[in-house]
Amino acid sequence: MTMRLPAGGTPRGLCPNGIVRTTGWLQVEGTPISSGLWAVLAGLFLTVPFGVPWLPFLFAALAFAGWKAWTLWVRPSSRARNLEPKPAAELLPGEWFRLYGTAGPVGAVDALQLDPDGWLRVWLHGGRELTMAPGYPVRPVELRD
Repeated sequence: MTMRLPAGGTPRGLCPNGIVRTTGWLQVEGTPISSGLWAVLAGLFLTVPFGVPWLPFLFAALAFAGWKAWTLWVRPSSRARNLEPKPAAELLPGEWFRLYGTAGPVGAVDALQLDPDGWLRVWLHGGRELTMAPGYPVRPVELRD
């Protein structure tokens, strides 16, 4: 079985349990809005009350640099773009999907099995197992890095 990986191969933020940390916080019409934007806005607006004209721009740049360093080296994270939701029963082996709704970490499907009692068992790359209703809406993603 092969997982669809980003162009570089292994996704950034891949944990030993097979789950991938992601940076995104918000999506509008399928366009991910980076959490780095929140760092820039915080750096900008938290320093405006000090009245120094150049200070907000300096702190916005420092906040972005800190966020970038955090997501590259301290807690590596991949960018992910949400795709259209679909029922869990339609997941395919190798497909990445959000584990907790529309944001947060993602996992790759290793195998699926429909139990006689009607529950769908999903095994993720790395050994984790989830149990969900076959019609439960999941959010597939496209990993960007």
